[in-house]
Parts: sequence; structure tokens; C-alpha cells
Amino acid sequence: MRKVLCNKRGEGYIDIAVAVLVIVFLLIFSVSIFSKIAVKQDIDYMCRELVETATTTGRIGPEFDARYEELCDEIGFRPTLSYSATYFSASAKKVQLGDVITVKLTYHTSLFGFGGTVFPFDVSVMESGLSRVYWK
Repeated sequence: MRKVLCNKRGEGYIDIAVAVLVIVFLLIFSVSIFSKIAVKQDIDYMCRELVETATTTGRIGPEFDARYEELCDEIGFRPTLSYSATYFSASAKKVQLGDVITVKLTYHTSLFGFGGTVFPFDVSVMESGLSRVYWK
């Protein structure tokens, strides 16, 4: 009985099996993290483009809405949009030359863990720009 308990044969197989499991878990976790980094980059890009559109046109109007829809189709998901500005004409949502336009995008997502565990978090980006249009 003592011989059987002291026998070390096959011990290397267990070490290799554990190492393979750890490596697979690390790969799954890194792929999940990198996909969330890509979402953050997409939202950064989208926010910059929306601020550029708003500052170039000098208003939050149909051009802005059309660009938002186009970018949502391009990136494949729809973040929550909020914006603020000091309006020259509130009914037309026109912003005077040099006034600030701020756009904020928020996207709710989850990081999937091991064993079905879900870690929810929000990705938020805020960008500001100055209007480039002089309204009379």
C-alpha cells in the first residue's frame, strides 16, 4: 500500500492539464477585455465625429441626427446620446460662433466572467468643441 501512495508516475499529466486550463481561462478573459476596449474606441470615434459635425454646422440639427444614425449603423450598436450647448436660437438649436457644444455618449455593456458570472459596466465618453458658424 505504501508503494502505491509514494508512486509519482503520471504526476506530470496533472500539472500539464492544470496549466492548459489556466491558459485557456486567460485567453478567454483577454479576448473579452479586448472586445470591450474596441467598444470604447468605437464610442470615442463616434463622439469625435458628432462633435465635429455639430461644430462645423453650428447647430444640433438634421445633419447631426443623420450623422448619429450613420455612425450607429457603422459601429453596430446604439449608445445613449446626450448633448448640451448655449443656444443662439433655441428653436432651431443654433449655436453662435465660439460657443461650446458638448456631446456625451454612454453604452451599457457586460464583461462575461467564468461560470456564467456577468460584470456589468458603463462606457462613457464626453467631448466638447467650439461652434465654427456665425449666425446673424
